[in-house]
Amino acid sequence: MMRTTGIMQNNSLVRNLERHKYEMDKVQNQLATGQRISRPGDDPSAATNQMYYRSRVNELEQFAQNIEAGMGRLNHMDGELSRVTEIIHRVRQLAVQASNGIYQGDSGFELKNAIAKEIDQHLRALIDIANGRDATGRPLFGGHEVDRPPFEPILSSIRGLQGIELDNQIVGVEYRGDNGKRLTEVERSQYIDVNLPGNQAFWGTNMTVTGAVDNSGYVSTTDQAFRIDGVEVRVAAGDTIDDIIDKINQAGIEVKASKIGQDYISLSSTEPHQIWLEDMEGSTVLRDIGLVSSDKSEPPNNFAETARVNGRSIFDVLIKFRDDLIAGDQLEISGRDLGNLDSALENVLRFRAEVGAKQNRMEEHTKRVAWDKTYMTELLAESEGIDVAESIMNLKWLESVHQYALNVGARVIKPTLVDFIR
Repeated sequence: MMRTTGIMQNNSLVRNLERHKYEMDKVQNQLATGQRISRPGDDPSAATNQMYYRSRVNELEQFAQNIEAGMGRLNHMDGELSRVTEIIHRVRQLAVQASNGIYQGDSGFELKNAIAKEIDQHLRALIDIANGRDATGRPLFGGHEVDRPPFEPILSSIRGLQGIELDNQIVGVEYRGDNGKRLTEVERSQYIDVNLPGNQAFWGTNMTVTGAVDNSGYVSTTDQAFRIDGVEVRVAAGDTIDDIIDKINQAGIEVKASKIGQDYISLSSTEPHQIWLEDMEGSTVLRDIGLVSSDKSEPPNNFAETARVNGRSIFDVLIKFRDDLIAGDQLEISGRDLGNLDSALENVLRFRAEVGAKQNRMEEHTKRVAWDKTYMTELLAESEGIDVAESIMNLKWLESVHQYALNVGARVIKPTLVDFIR
């Protein structure tokens, strides 16, 4: 039989009392903080889940902010493109009137002068819209370019009606931005491009770039690469002009290549936009085949001086219509000008549809992120929260047990020498 001493009884009593106080302190902390776990050691598995849930909630909050910012930018672009649509509709209406010959006769001069002034104002309004910025001050239609307006008007003097010299007239508009994307992360590894380069949205007709270099004997001497509309095309050593044309046509871009005349290469867009050409570092393919200038290799407007470039932006379409009206070329107005306006309008509507599709996708992600956040918050609350009623019951039970231990200990412990002295 094991011998039990008074010291052992005292130590056991103190140990039990300390354990009760520890348990009561733990329950009191849970009731005070509302959290079941105060440190990872309390429940390592649950603590790991809590860290994941909390990180996921923070991540979803960031996605929600990204979606809100992206949606605001898309809404702004949609509004601006809506204004562009209204302007083109009005200009087309004027073109139809002009093509019907209503500006002939005694009052023709005044009527032509009035419509030319109106077109000029619409042109300037389009430039202002194209150079618009979002709430953060970044250009809406400039790609990654943020330091300067994406479109720069070229001013000059032109000969107006009845030989009148008109100063400070817009004779051209050049794009100074780039074709960069602005990707918004809406979920892990899921991105939506909230950018719309101006050399696409504000382009009126299909574009053609035809070199003037005979490429019948062209053979690439090294492995090289170039980009068309931001898509990389790789050229292997020994590739001929036919191989390059095949690779461009298989690149999945809105540009088709062909060979005309004396093995001249010609690029044509399948949808209205400015063709973007750039040789990658160390490459000279586009320069060698006569498409890119040797003096200015960086886009935009880096076409070779000998290359034939055809294609008009929306601004060019309005400028041509204005000039044809001033020149009284009714045949050109009723033919090519109206066709160009229809093409420009169709292109703007195409990009409005694209923006609308992105808005719908953003809205779906908004709903998904909100649902995921609610679900993760519930999981987090269940994982780290306490049942208040149960915790209060446990605390009362611990208090009772502690009191019982004190009473029992007072009876079990042997009387000391002091008790006998009494």
